[in-house]
Amino acid sequence: MEEVFTRQPNIPFGRVSLVIMSGIKKCVSEELSRLGVRRIDPWSLEGISGAESSHADMSFCHTGGRRIFCAGNGDASAWRLLEEEGFELIKTCAPVSSAVPSLNVCIIGDKVLCDTKRTDKDLMSALEAEKYTLLHTNQRYARCSAAVIGKDALITADPSIYELCRNNLIDVLRISPGGIELDGYSYGFIGGCCGLLSPDILCFSGNAAMHPDYLNIKSFARDHGVSLLCLSDEPLYDIGGILPIKEHR
Repeated sequence: MEEVFTRQPNIPFGRVSLVIMSGIKKCVSEELSRLGVRRIDPWSLEGISGAESSHADMSFCHTGGRRIFCAGNGDASAWRLLEEEGFELIKTCAPVSSAVPSLNVCIIGDKVLCDTKRTDKDLMSALEAEKYTLLHTNQRYARCSAAVIGKDALITADPSIYELCRNNLIDVLRISPGGIELDGYSYGFIGGCCGLLSPDILCFSGNAAMHPDYLNIKSFARDHGVSLLCLSDEPLYDIGGILPIKEHR
């Protein structure tokens, strides 16, 4: 079976074979490996402390195909591994930080949800050149805050992203905040605890049934032809997203 670069950011067409994902939860990494999915660890961001320093959605933004934008203050070990896989890396000139998470954008179909005041300018230019429509939100952690389940559907607890989707032909389920753990914070975010492993399978870093809105999440996903897969029996944990970058065709 041929392995190819995932053409559409966040939305694979086949079975995912390679992801960028933090290894902070060993049981999740082991289950992915058992499923035949390889993993590249983002390691850590210089100048950022706490759990989010190892989050994939802070350090990287896959814009489709071979191209990945990465934090200029990220870990060179991850860069080398991605280059060995054939990816073209574009490093940010300014460091990524908690205050300016310039790569934390949510690409869904032909749209990009992002804080245009904080998003990396080269990234925005590249996306506009590819004919993506940039939709501004004041939520600077747009990728963290949104679970993409299709080219026109996502799940979020963020009210601003919810309204943005409703006004731009994106089917959206609004869930309650909480139910997702993240060390050092009151709670984590839905986009940070999941990712698509195929067009019809959304995997979670823990037991999705423990989330207070599980039944709504399951029903909404089912309406879009997507089933849920739990990678561990532990509570959901915000690991910084599961970013698909290669798949089998």
